[in-house]
Amino acid sequence: MLSKNQKFGVYLISKSLSSDEASDEQVILFKHLLQTCGYEITELTSIEQLETTSNQDLIFYDAAKAEEKMDAFYRYQGFARWILFNLEHGDIDECEAIIAGVEGTFYTSDSPELLLKGVRRLAKMDVWFKRNSINEALRRLRQQTRKANAAISRPKELNKMALHPKLTKREVTIIELVAQGSQNQEIADQLHISVNTVKTHIYSIFRKTHSRNRIELLSWSQQFVSEYS
Repeated sequence: MLSKNQKFGVYLISKSLSSDEASDEQVILFKHLLQTCGYEITELTSIEQLETTSNQDLIFYDAAKAEEKMDAFYRYQGFARWILFNLEHGDIDECEAIIAGVEGTFYTSDSPELLLKGVRRLAKMDVWFKRNSINEALRRLRQQTRKANAAISRPKELNKMALHPKLTKREVTIIELVAQGSQNQEIADQLHISVNTVKTHIYSIFRKTHSRNRIELLSWSQQFVSEYS
């Protein structure tokens, strides 16, 4: 049981936990599974209710009613390990979630045994995704790195992105670092800002460039540069 020695917070976030909402059987099942694993749970109805969290804290977010499944993750300013549950297959690009920093995904079609196995793995600081999704994410990151090497060889072209009226100089710098394959922590270290600030900038960049993930952002940056080549 983890309740006696639990060293991190566990948050279950779902609109269905509100007294005004109809109970969701999947959320109830997931709550019981967390309790079976010995978690002491804090139940919330929105991310705005979250208190200060740490890197080890677990946030189980019910994405069933969210139009954009990753939106809450991108908007959240704190530190935590995010897990999306109550998903239907095809709701998200798991590779995008992995690259962005989500720790796991659970689907409505998952059996209770599979859900329980995943929750226990997360307690051991593991991630929980399909193996093929992890492999594909690795291939995408390698592809990013190869394209970044080509981008590095033409820095003057990348700098022309500063002409884009919607982007700030800091956002252009972050796009260049993303193009080089840098992850959020590496960007934060290089620019001497927090990871939360990096996430905020990237969320803004995605919105301005109409990109849903880093792969699309890389494609956008190359197309934009080519207009000025």
